Amino acid sequence: MIELLLLFVLLLFTALARYLVFDAFEPLSFAMIFLFPTAALVIFLISKKMADKERSYFPKDITGWSFYTIQKSLLIKKPLYEGTIHRGYIKRYFPNKWQYAFGDIFGCNWYLCLDIEIDQNKYDVRWYREKWLSNQDQWRIYKNGKQIGKAATQITLKNTSKLKEAITFKFNESEYTSSASTITSKISLADNEELYATLSPNNILSNVKVIESKQSNQEYIVALILHSYYFKDK
Repeated sequence: MIELLLLFVLLLFTALARYLVFDAFEPLSFAMIFLFPTAALVIFLISKKMADKERSYFPKDITGWSFYTIQKSLLIKKPLYEGTIHRGYIKRYFPNKWQYAFGDIFGCNWYLCLDIEIDQNKYDVRWYREKWLSNQDQWRIYKNGKQIGKAATQITLKNTSKLKEAITFKFNESEYTSSASTITSKISLADNEELYATLSPNNILSNVKVIESKQSNQEYIVALILHSYYFKDK
């Protein structure tokens, strides 16, 4: 949506510069430039309607944790449920407005920061990168303002060749890895051979994500949500 508006501005200035410098003006080409803001408006209206569906989500026949995500343009609070109990929300955010403006250009996982609330505990998953030329993304994870962990992608030649996605998490003294196949939707969170939790669509065509966990550990929920937003919700 924002990418279309930027293209509109660029093409409009190009057309005006061409007219001023070369005295050349093509009415049809000039009119076609205005298709970009029209398309952006259509995308905004569709996204707004989808955002309303996200806000009003209520789980049916789901016993585990669940949330509903269908659009990425509007940064809204998406409700998080356990069964039919509303436990909190998920919201993507950008630290600065210019990052949001360029988010459409660089991709949905660029500068990915998450604001997650579970039972009034506020988790801030804050993106950073130690080396700007690296292809690894990293996050500091805060709970109620205090840092409790870190996360980092494991984008390696070996994982890429195996079509494997992976993020390592360190919460205090515990370390976990979330992993999934690039061609499937199910995400697993494990420590060595022990499986702690999974995230997968409610069904093959559903935008409802369901988290099944051996225990209602909030760190597991945060980890799986981050993996889903970074690798799956593109």
